Amino acid sequence: MTTEKLLWESLEKKYKTEGVGLKKFIVDKFLDYGMVDSKSLMSQVQEMQLILHDLHAEGMEMNESFQVAAVIEKLSHLLKLRVSD
Repeated sequence: MTTEKLLWESLEKKYKTEGVGLKKFIVDKFLDYGMVDSKSLMSQVQEMQLILHDLHAEGMEMNESFQVAAVIEKLSHLLKLRVSD
């Protein structure tokens, strides 16, 4: 094999693996995100929007209905706490 081909394969393997790792990190961040009472609701919604933006930037499209349902589910804990007080 030529040096150029070996170099190309090495770079491709490295960066494709890093891309997969980054995507997994962002997905984990989205799935694990939980809202808390100690922060304002608006700042937490903005954090969620940034995570969703990162998902889109990595080429991972998510159905809009699923996005809305996920955000509502993450909000439900806070809303349940406030309603029960």
